[in-house]
Amino acid sequence: MKPFFLPLITLCFIACSCSKDSGTSSTNTYSSTDGTTTNNFSRLYAKLYNVVSVDSSGSTNIIIKTTDVPDHKSPFFGVGNAKYEAYNGDNPSFDTKINLMGTISDPTLLSQSVTFTIPRYPTVASTHSSTTGGAIGIGRNGVVFFNQYNGTGAALDDLEINNADQYLGHPTPSVAGAQYHYHYEPKWLTSKFSNTAFMGFLLDGFPVYGPYENGVKITTSMLDSYNGHVSATEDYPNDKIYHYHVISASSSVPFVLKLAAPYINGGKYYGTKGTVN
Repeated sequence: MKPFFLPLITLCFIACSCSKDSGTSSTNTYSSTDGTTTNNFSRLYAKLYNVVSVDSSGSTNIIIKTTDVPDHKSPFFGVGNAKYEAYNGDNPSFDTKINLMGTISDPTLLSQSVTFTIPRYPTVASTHSSTTGGAIGIGRNGVVFFNQYNGTGAALDDLEINNADQYLGHPTPSVAGAQYHYHYEPKWLTSKFSNTAFMGFLLDGFPVYGPYENGVKITTSMLDSYNGHVSATEDYPNDKIYHYHVISASSSVPFVLKLAAPYINGGKYYGTKGTVN
């Protein structure tokens, strides 16, 4: 079943002002025991698109505002909409209808007004907060990320997975605002930008990358309990950065897709989380 928590997300697009955009400025870098050498992600903020705005004028936080309307087509736009596309994925049990504890709805995704305020220079948290229902981050295309649980706090089940469209996104039920989101690999982004590319940010300000790194498919055994690790990336080949990874599955049918859990995040933030409203 679809989660029925209703977070707002708003995205802003802006590049950080810093010298060199490489994380080498003394005010924008840190050295920690985990080996991380930079937490300056200005070049990644510059990759956000399909958002309302990105405000990097503050020295502490980045403010991102979004309408959360995907830039790709979906059956959840509804027949007659220019962005409607019938389901063409590999799950024969796909259905746009949502069963929320026995109440059936067939939502058409709606524009939202969501604002993320996330740390500009994130660092590891002394106490790791749990992710909660609703938005836990934002994709580079302005669509929000949700965690691996449904509205009751249980692991995503067949009903939930069978509602995921060909890009593995779907809206919350009508009563929860029909907010479109990704729990799983954002297929539109991995197909558009590659499976090693930057996918977005979590609420703690650390970036999310695709399901491959250096030609190797990422598995949970290669990551920490937050679903991340420290290494160089294609955007920071000369630095080590902490980043999360999307875990992919070979199919979107439930029994296969479940093997990719926790999908984006392990249930807690590595860094100190910001806010979303």
